[in-house]
Amino acid sequence: MKKLFIKTVLFGVLTYVSGSAFAQEIQIEDVKFVYPIIEKWVNEYKKAYPDSKLVVKVQSGQQENNVSGVQVVASSVPELEAGGNGKVVYVGRYALIPVSNRNNPLLEKVGKGLKKKELRNLVFEKDLSDEELYEDEGKEKYTATVYSRSGQTPTTLVLAEYFDRSPERIKGKKIVGDEIYLVDALRKDENGVAFNTLNYVYDLKTRQLKSNLTVLPLNLKSEIREALLSHDIDRTISALEVTKIEAIPVENFGLVIPEPYFSDTEVLRFANWVLESGQQFNHELGFLTLDANTLSSQQKALKSERLSYALTK
Repeated sequence: MKKLFIKTVLFGVLTYVSGSAFAQEIQIEDVKFVYPIIEKWVNEYKKAYPDSKLVVKVQSGQQENNVSGVQVVASSVPELEAGGNGKVVYVGRYALIPVSNRNNPLLEKVGKGLKKKELRNLVFEKDLSDEELYEDEGKEKYTATVYSRSGQTPTTLVLAEYFDRSPERIKGKKIVGDEIYLVDALRKDENGVAFNTLNYVYDLKTRQLKSNLTVLPLNLKSEIREALLSHDIDRTISALEVTKIEAIPVENFGLVIPEPYFSDTEVLRFANWVLESGQQFNHELGFLTLDANTLSSQQKALKSERLSYALTK
């Protein structure tokens, strides 16, 4: 399946002072699960730069109005797909973990845990054109009520891309609104399963999985499996950062900086600060830090010849 470009509005409302553009307001729409980490970054950034004009607001309904500004991508994308001459700067990672109601009858049937193929068959309708995938299956081995967000939303697109399926083939019930409503649905339905972000399924204060939920058992090495089934977010994050875990999508999210912003001190200084100092807050809020290679490449990109002027002002 072709790599999907997932773009979420993160408009910077601009004012012009002496011919320079300063992003004052960050508006998030459609991927509200990233709001807590962006808000945290902005608040900590403003401690280092009290003169900053950056604020964060959640946007209800898309309001483009021909306003150009910084945007968010919820997956890795080629530069050429980012639009125009914009520069993509990745600033963090998130995971989509499979969870269910803790009383789900499915849990008694999966034995050592679900393999990626079994999980794919549980969540997605069969693709009859893929003969190899289903040639040995007379009927579905496991069943549950699958919950996902409705429409072409970022998390459903990432999930479908990871399992090499179209989002339209996700089974079950579609939830309108933010991913947080998937948690409510699972708590009420003993047969429910869903993929969701760590910061929504774990209580960030207790660092434990939220009540009435459990992680779906996966067929993995014992130490990794135990980390996930501990229901401890910090053990889970550690496992996800050191091992590529089959059946759990992990994706970058980042900022698309349009070319007009290449000389904007505020925008580039903020992006650079997130890479150099902001990563320390990712775990606290349920996000993964960038891997070392990606972090290094993003820092170099920001310090490239085209952008270095603004960063050194």
